[in-house]
Amino acid sequence: METVFRPDDIRYLNRKRVLSVIRRERVASRKEIAKQSGLSAATVSAITSDFIEEGVLSLDGGTQSSVEKTGANGPGRGRPKIDLTINATAATVCAVYFQLNRITATLFDFGGDIVSSGTVKIVTRDITAEEIRSALIACIETAIDNCEASSTNLRSITTGFQGVTDVKGKIVLWTPICDQHNLPIKSWLESHFGVSAQVANDCDMITRALNWREPELYGENFATVLLAHGVGMGLFLRGEIMNGTHSSGVEFGHMTYTPNGARCRCGNNGCIEAYAGDYAISRNANGICENLEPADVLEMTDLNPIAAAIEKGDEKALEAVRKAGAAIGTGLASLFAIIDAFPVVFVGPGATFLKHMEPTIRAALATAPGANKGQYLDFKSFPNEGPLVQEGCAITALLSHDDELSSNRRLSEAAE
Repeated sequence: METVFRPDDIRYLNRKRVLSVIRRERVASRKEIAKQSGLSAATVSAITSDFIEEGVLSLDGGTQSSVEKTGANGPGRGRPKIDLTINATAATVCAVYFQLNRITATLFDFGGDIVSSGTVKIVTRDITAEEIRSALIACIETAIDNCEASSTNLRSITTGFQGVTDVKGKIVLWTPICDQHNLPIKSWLESHFGVSAQVANDCDMITRALNWREPELYGENFATVLLAHGVGMGLFLRGEIMNGTHSSGVEFGHMTYTPNGARCRCGNNGCIEAYAGDYAISRNANGICENLEPADVLEMTDLNPIAAAIEKGDEKALEAVRKAGAAIGTGLASLFAIIDAFPVVFVGPGATFLKHMEPTIRAALATAPGANKGQYLDFKSFPNEGPLVQEGCAITALLSHDDELSSNRRLSEAAE
C-alpha cells in the first residue's frame, strides 16, 4: 500500500480544520465552514473542492440548497449556497469494545452512522493471548460479514479495552479481566486487516464520547467515574484526554482511601475501589468482612437487590452506598487539590446509586481547597457505559482517518 504525503504543514492543518467543522456539523455550507474555521472563503473553496474530488465530501442531497441574500439583490439573487456533507460511503471504521466475557465490534459509515455489528462471547478467566487475538479478529470479521454493503472499505479500527494501555495506543499493558499482559492489539489488527488500528482505555473512550456528544457541557475540563466491576476514571483537561507519562494512567479506583483498609481486587488494601466497586458495595451491604478476598472478577455482581433493599429502608444497604460515596468524594477532593475542581459524570451500574451517594460525596468535597466551588458542582449519571465506549471508539477511529485524509492520503491512493 503506497501512501502519498505532502510536507505542507499549513495545508494539512487547514484541511483538518475544514474536515473537523463538517464532521461536527454533519452538514455545512462553505460560508459556515469559513466562519467556524477562521479560514478565508478562497481557502475553504479550494479545500472543499479537493475533498469532493477525492470522494471525501459530497453535496448534501446532491443539490444546491437555499440562496444566500446579497444586499440589495433581494431573495432569489446572489450566489447559491451549497451544503456539503461527509460522503458516508467513502469508508467505514470499526469500534470494538473488549470487556468482561464479551467482545462487540460495530461498523460505522464515514458519516458516523451504524452499519452493522457482531458479538463474540468469551470466558476471560484463563484466556491466552492467542485466544484474545483470534476472538478480536473473529468479532470484527463477523461485523464485516453482517454488513449489507458490497464493500465495507474498512479504514480504521479503535478498540476500547478494560485495562491500562500505553499512551501510543499500541498495547494493553494490564487488564483486570484476565492474566495476560502487554497485549499488542494494534499490531495484531493492522497485520490482519491492513488498516490503521489503535487501542484505548475504556474510560478514555467514555470521555471522548461525551465531549463529542455535548461539547458545550463537556468541552474543556471534566471527568467520568466508571462504577462497575471496578472503579475507573477518564479525565479531560484543557480539551484533551489526560494520561500518564507512558500509560493511560488515571487509576482513580486504586488511589488509597484508607491505608491498610478493605481488601481490593488489585491485591492491595484500602483502595477507593475496595469501597466503591460493585463487589465492595455488595460486600458491605451483606455484612461480609472487608479483609476477606473480594469476589472473583468473573462473578457478576447484581446490584438490583441492594437498590431494592435501600428502597425498603435497609440501613445496612444504604450505609454501604454512603461509604462508597465517601471514598469517591475523598478521591475527587484529592484530585481537586492538585488540578482544581471540574464537573464529574458517573457512569455504569453503580451510578444508579448516585442520589444516595451524593451527600457523602459532597461532604468529602467540602474538605478540598476551593471547597465552595467543588462542593456544588453539577453531577450527571449514565448507568449504561457500553454505548458510550462504543461511541468514543467510533469517533476516535473516524478522527484518526480524518487525520490521514488531511495529510492528503487520498482514498483512491490508499486502496492501491
